[in-house]
Amino acid sequence: MSHQGLLYSRIVRGLKIFLPLIAILMLSSIFLLSRGNESTNAIPFATFELEQRIKDQQVSKPFYTGTNEAGDDVRISAQTLKQDETLDGVAHLDAVNVLITSDTKPDVTLTSDNGTVFRNQDKVHLLGSVFVADTNGYQMTSPEAWIYNRGIKIVAHGPVNGLGPATRLQAGHMEMNRQTKGGPMQIHFTGGVSVVYDPKKRE
Repeated sequence: MSHQGLLYSRIVRGLKIFLPLIAILMLSSIFLLSRGNESTNAIPFATFELEQRIKDQQVSKPFYTGTNEAGDDVRISAQTLKQDETLDGVAHLDAVNVLITSDTKPDVTLTSDNGTVFRNQDKVHLLGSVFVADTNGYQMTSPEAWIYNRGIKIVAHGPVNGLGPATRLQAGHMEMNRQTKGGPMQIHFTGGVSVVYDPKKRE
């Protein structure tokens, strides 16, 4: 009986020591959690920066991928995209790259310094050092170009300067389009066309 009483007193003495310690630890953890919430709420810079970017509607390294009515895969990428401040459905691009790949060939690549996307009209305006190349070996430069219907039709306004297989040419206007849906992309030049053909360069 005395042994049980001694054990009981030891348990009571131990609880008197440990229960206050547990209470202190619980209060400390609650304090730390509240401090953690305060630190989370105290990061206004990142939130402000995000809200400002949304307000400015500017996106870094945007890209679009899709398919046009001819079945071509179309990819448009840029360094930055910024929504027009006044026109709905209009966005401005910097350092534009367009790739159009087709089963019927040729594949076409276009690059430019700047560009404007008119989403509602399904067209893209490329401006500044426009470069056009296809997998048939033609490379052309012009001041500006338009892409219609996600690449089914491409129009470059001159002067257009180009190089092709054994060919050097100049023109005031260039148009790439499909005569039939699903048919191959064809190139047409108009406006003071000058072509120099050197068959030796094919060798």
